[in-house]
Amino acid sequence: MKTVVIGSKEICLGLGLAGVKEQYYSDAVDNMTELVERLLQREDVGIIIIDDGSYSSLNWALKKKLEVVAKPSVITVPNYGSRTVESESLSNLVKRALGFDLKKK
Repeated sequence: MKTVVIGSKEICLGLGLAGVKEQYYSDAVDNMTELVERLLQREDVGIIIIDDGSYSSLNWALKKKLEVVAKPSVITVPNYGSRTVESESLSNLVKRALGFDLKKK
């Protein structure tokens, strides 16, 4: 399974040094929604890492789909140099990362 990163040049460079070979610079992508939808269809993609700026440019329907999709796992990371992280609670982050809510009884 491949890991794919979508984001700023700094994030792509850093994750490239960590071994991620498939990278898409957000400023070079014309249609972010189309790119993410294509990645979701690929069988060889296991993890998509996307920065907050790129994630916020996706349409709302795709964002909802990413919240419930099991494979590939979609992980959002803060933009490089960002001092503020989107106000999402820790439980929502864990729920999105794992695909289920840990607090359900």
